[in-house]
Amino acid sequence: MPVVGRLVSAVHPKYLIMFSAAIVALSMWHLTGINGDITYGYAALSRIFLAVGLPFLVLPVTTASYDGVPPDKINQASALINVARNIGGSMGVALAQTIFAERQQFHQSRLIEHAAPSDLGYQQAIYAMTRYFQAQGSNASDAAAHALAWVGKTLQQQVDFLAYIDVFWTLAIIAVLMIPTAAVLRPIDLSAPARGH
Repeated sequence: MPVVGRLVSAVHPKYLIMFSAAIVALSMWHLTGINGDITYGYAALSRIFLAVGLPFLVLPVTTASYDGVPPDKINQASALINVARNIGGSMGVALAQTIFAERQQFHQSRLIEHAAPSDLGYQQAIYAMTRYFQAQGSNASDAAAHALAWVGKTLQQQVDFLAYIDVFWTLAIIAVLMIPTAAVLRPIDLSAPARGH
């Protein structure tokens, strides 16, 4: 934030916003590789990308928002900007949740096609897991039930991972689209005193 605070008075906000959007897109793209075996470092790296990119969005957007607003209208502009930020945040959360739920349904319908008794891979998985649970001390009936439950749980985990990956892809695409959108911002007088709160 201190670095951005200095840059925002010397660099046009649209360039900072474009840089931020690129970093956020990189972070979201990085998260499309998520799986059950990721390390702490992998997850932390995506958070580091976001921590670097987001400050380059917040201050420049605020600077661009107040440009050209007369001093007597600053309070009204601040209220409108806060409303827009809250609505935008709510819409973003709702979009991510909607995409997640829709893609869960899609991936579940596709993966469940392979969880049929006639599918050779399904038969092999059930057989292997039944043998595993029998080796752990379960009787044949309980082992078969545990194997079915394990396959169902594994399938749901895969559905969730695939749905999250789709959400991250969508957010990455939105971030990339922010780059040309920011490029069309009109020039701002950087020598004008900073306003807003």
